[in-house]
Amino acid sequence: MNTLIKNGLVLLHGESGWTCEKRDVLIVGNRIERIAPDVEPRDCTVIDATGMLVMPGLINAHTHAYMTFHRNYADDMAFFDWLDKVQVLEDYMTEEDVYWATLLAACEMIRSGTTCFVDMTIKSAQEADGPRSAAAGAVRDSGMRAVISRGLAGVADSEESIMKFGQAVREMELFKDESRLQFIHGPHAPYSCMADYLQKLTQSCKERGIGQTIHLSESRTEMAGVAEDHGTTPIQYVDGLGVFDVPVIAAHCVYATDEDIRLMAEKGVSVALNPKSNMKLGNGFAPAQKFLDAGINVCLGTDGCGSNNSLNLFSEMNVASLVYKGATEQAQCVSAADVLRMATLNGAKAIGREGELGVLAEGALADVILVNLNEPQFMPANNIVSGLVYSAKGSEVDTVIVDGELLMEHRRLVSIDEAKVFEECRAIMERLDAQVQERL
Repeated sequence: MNTLIKNGLVLLHGESGWTCEKRDVLIVGNRIERIAPDVEPRDCTVIDATGMLVMPGLINAHTHAYMTFHRNYADDMAFFDWLDKVQVLEDYMTEEDVYWATLLAACEMIRSGTTCFVDMTIKSAQEADGPRSAAAGAVRDSGMRAVISRGLAGVADSEESIMKFGQAVREMELFKDESRLQFIHGPHAPYSCMADYLQKLTQSCKERGIGQTIHLSESRTEMAGVAEDHGTTPIQYVDGLGVFDVPVIAAHCVYATDEDIRLMAEKGVSVALNPKSNMKLGNGFAPAQKFLDAGINVCLGTDGCGSNNSLNLFSEMNVASLVYKGATEQAQCVSAADVLRMATLNGAKAIGREGELGVLAEGALADVILVNLNEPQFMPANNIVSGLVYSAKGSEVDTVIVDGELLMEHRRLVSIDEAKVFEECRAIMERLDAQVQERL
């Protein structure tokens, strides 16, 4: 399908930063072919974007989509108590449960303008089609774009670890021809994934030409535990094992030291900030401005619904733009322009798609959202970038296009039967609740 978006205000990024210009956007196939004034429609569907901002789809650089079932489930708990409680529910989740939970996540993300996400999931696809296709199948069926990692923990040579690693690799093969899916490895954290397993996964990344994502320096308890066991910080510990020898998205990094920051900048590590999750679990505030000053590629994630309760990246941008100012008592810290780059350009760079995603440019992939500016929170339009970060709620997203295909039109989901998803998820949660209660 070819699409011409006319009469919109287009958000562009260049050497001078973000600009908004009256332009038309011509999409041919799955790429943007032309951005220019007054493009003539020829053999294409025309979308009238009058009163709309045309901008790149947002990229959620760290989440656990299956955790929609953990929404409002384990609140107001200390971090490791929280981990224990969510684990109980996860123990009963099947590949089918993960499929429907991820589709539910897709509904929320599409509605709030996210077109691509980096996911750490708990099940790998057992089949290429149907609910047993787990998170990867749900992404394919939703029309979204994602980078999938199977969360892995334990020691390298245990029977369970060997099985889960094999499942993760088989899933990569099952979906190797899906252009909207990428796969990376997902060692959970240095306190849950032992040294030999971290090294095995890194070697697998080298052999397959892929990266990995890992939770690092998320809590004071983690910091103390790694210091006691290894005499260093989590970031320096995993680097010593070679983890940073491949592309890495490090989630959280709340307690990164100056030496950690220098090391991550030197090794080209991308850091995914998750401010709402960190605050909700009482884990503090990452040194975001120090990351930026060091030249680290800083991106933005929501984390899962168990520790955020929302997958709304507009809401996350708003919190990110405020909380680091408050934590440092510096109003100039982490600007609106910085945060918008985190949720677009920097997210694309973190997944190796710089220039293709997170930006509207000729030749880029057509992951585009239309935001309705005719809302009181955007009036007056003194500064559109500030409005997106400080004022927007996510509900202003009117239309979503991924890979040139329409996923939402005028707030109506096109690619997902939302009522069916709700029905399936309610039934699954009733079963899971009963299983958990029986165990207790």
